[in-house]
Amino acid sequence: RDAQESRGLGDVYKRQALKSNNALDFDDLLAFTAKLFQQVSSLREHYDKKFQYILVDEFQDTNAVQYELVRLLSRDVNNVCVVGDDDQSIYRWRGANIDNILTNFKDIFPKAVEIKLEKNYRSTQRILDGAWSVVSNNTNRAEKKLVATKGQGEKISLIPTGNDKEEALSLIHI
Repeated sequence: RDAQESRGLGDVYKRQALKSNNALDFDDLLAFTAKLFQQVSSLREHYDKKFQYILVDEFQDTNAVQYELVRLLSRDVNNVCVVGDDDQSIYRWRGANIDNILTNFKDIFPKAVEIKLEKNYRSTQRILDGAWSVVSNNTNRAEKKLVATKGQGEKISLIPTGNDKEEALSLIHI
């Protein structure tokens, strides 16, 4: 609880420091841009025409403001491509919404074509099967089955360790 309160006070201090220095952080830049596009239609239309194509990588990790910017910038142009993998979403703690890739994108672009890239060039099939045995338990995910191009591979082994240092040292000896 004390750490949570300290973080809250730190956020307040950061906000005040930014405001007193007439400065913005990255989140502010996104939020103020979205607000400007919502309030000044001529500005949004200018950029909507300027960018004929929009590509967003790692779309599974977009937050509400980033999603809104894509929506605002593509109101008149439907040339939007998003790339992402719901099984690799790691920024929920930072406000990322997995539904942006699973459902929300299809709401804005109902005619969007979904292309699943299920061929994996980096890992062996045993690694992919091990990862699948974990992520397949997630309730909110798109179904896919990855196929490795590097063959079956070695069996996966479990190395029990007591802490992060033991884990790091065990990897040195592999």
